[in-house]
Amino acid sequence: MSGGAVSDGTNYLVGYIGGTNIYCQIVSPTGQLLGAPLLVASANVGWPPAVAFAGARTNCLIAWSDYSRTNGVTMFGRLIHYGSGTMSTVFPLLSAVGMHGFQKIREVASDGTNFLVLWVDAKHQVGGGHYTNVFAQFVNGTGGLIGSEFVAVSGGTIADDMAASFGKTNFLIAWQHEVLDKYETYCRVVTPAGAIGPVQKINSTTSQDRNPLAMAFDGTNFLVLWNCTTNYGGQGELMLYGRLVSQSGTPVGGELVISTDRSGFPGVAFDGANYLVLWAKDAVATNHTVRARFVDRNGNPIGPVFTPFGNQGTNPPLLPIRGALFAGGKFLLTATFGSFVADPNGDIVGVSGGDVHGRFFPASTTAPYFTNAAIVNGRFQARFHLVPGVTYTLQISTNLTNWEDADVLGSDWTNVLYLADDQPPQGNLFVRARMGWTPAFGLSFFEFANAGGFGSGTTPAVSYPVRLTNYSAAFSVERDLEFPSATNVRFTGPPGSGLTNTPAWQVYGGDEWRMYQAPPVYNPAAAPGGTWTITYKGSNVTFNVPDPQAALRLVVPLPTVNVSGGIIQSVSWVYKNATNGATLGGPPPYMTSIQVQIEDTTGARVYNSPELPPNTTSHTLTRTVNWSNVGRVYMAYDDTLDNHYVVTFTKP
Repeated sequence: MSGGAVSDGTNYLVGYIGGTNIYCQIVSPTGQLLGAPLLVASANVGWPPAVAFAGARTNCLIAWSDYSRTNGVTMFGRLIHYGSGTMSTVFPLLSAVGMHGFQKIREVASDGTNFLVLWVDAKHQVGGGHYTNVFAQFVNGTGGLIGSEFVAVSGGTIADDMAASFGKTNFLIAWQHEVLDKYETYCRVVTPAGAIGPVQKINSTTSQDRNPLAMAFDGTNFLVLWNCTTNYGGQGELMLYGRLVSQSGTPVGGELVISTDRSGFPGVAFDGANYLVLWAKDAVATNHTVRARFVDRNGNPIGPVFTPFGNQGTNPPLLPIRGALFAGGKFLLTATFGSFVADPNGDIVGVSGGDVHGRFFPASTTAPYFTNAAIVNGRFQARFHLVPGVTYTLQISTNLTNWEDADVLGSDWTNVLYLADDQPPQGNLFVRARMGWTPAFGLSFFEFANAGGFGSGTTPAVSYPVRLTNYSAAFSVERDLEFPSATNVRFTGPPGSGLTNTPAWQVYGGDEWRMYQAPPVYNPAAAPGGTWTITYKGSNVTFNVPDPQAALRLVVPLPTVNVSGGIIQSVSWVYKNATNGATLGGPPPYMTSIQVQIEDTTGARVYNSPELPPNTTSHTLTRTVNWSNVGRVYMAYDDTLDNHYVVTFTKP
């Protein structure tokens, strides 16, 4: 079972449990195993293994608990030098047992010189996996204990899962408390001198369960990750949440939702620009794997979720606990492969087929590049080399001065994409890739009018004047990777618009775009111009909208339905003045397209024509629609302000 890796910037040291033994393996910068595995200790470390380690500048400290001991000091440490593999003698991590019961190692962190060891003990236990105190001990770089142990956390019912890391000035420790049968996540700083800061609650959403935490530092803030469960057995079970925390231990920004897809047992590292987060996907299911994602220093995703490990033989990736390390200009990712073993009660008691595998992975800022670029059969082709999990904007130009966004690219499984243009270049064609992407936003309006009904005929009767009945604002998003739900997108219009912090009514779209539509507004019936603000992903997107002139741009495309054998063959139309019904000589100049839409008697859309040029006056249907099943016919058109008008004709 893997315990993660540490590094001195040149070589890497990977720790793991094999049976009842603790091992370390030195790995070169090219991934070669240097020498045989180092046997650190033969000890019963329990389940889950009570082992942790952390790296300083030249060596690391491995700390463990020995369950074969029933009294006295039960936790020990050993120092290992990265390059040579030289190990110190084993030493106790407590000078005297004193008031303590069995000591269970939970975490180790280093400030580059000294180490902070965290543990819980049986005399302060209030239930399986719950304690009233977390204790700490400083250890120097030669294995000497610095001062006495001290209480790092006390009070309440403390779960024994915790994480710790060092920033520039302080250690930060994070843990979960059980409060009224739910779990809250807390943190506090510990200075290198042993002073402790105030306890800070960092979660907003309470959890019904808890699991191991993870933490990394970006030079300014810590990113703390924990599991959150709000619904057992369904959506909301095993989600991965997080929060940024300052060096003083103060929460920064809001709670982060990293993954909602049965995600647990995280690892995290920072590459100088972005975090790479690993987690186990469906660890207790048969189809488990490990997933990963890059997030920026604000916790925002910068690319898709990807799969960093493939199966090794019959063993799938299982656990990436402490599995992300950034050193030597690249990541070393490690994970346990295999499957959990459960006892007859369903409790996990071990790992079957457990192996430890690792891979080097490039930093998020590694520049992309093209190879094999050529014109083949008159069209551009190339291979595009990228970092999986990072998103890029592909741009094209004819003059190397003006660049146009052509596509958003990314990969969740490969580092090489094969690109082929679907159009021959017109003159010079230059192609480049830019790391990251910028979503494109738009605001338009749906304007609705009820014009009349068909009765028993195939041309509806209209009573003029026809007026707008209501409108709906529509917010479009293109080239984004994650789209919030409709209720998390809110519309605020100018005074009198009828919309103030109003959540979207519905959302629809494709892989790379969404349209969020506000609920219909009947007073006013037409959308007003002015300042519109859309709250999207916690930020405000503002539009200064000119007067849509909706009432003045309302026209009635009066349809006639051609029916043969009960089947609609075609629809033709003439344009009518909405005020007096006078027939117009053609479409108004502001109209840019027109479309025929048909619904059945249940309200289901059964036909959409293509968007047709406005001077078109008829359309032949391309699929079978029974006239007897029709409930409504819509004549919809767009104008030069990108607004959409829907004129409704009902059929009894």
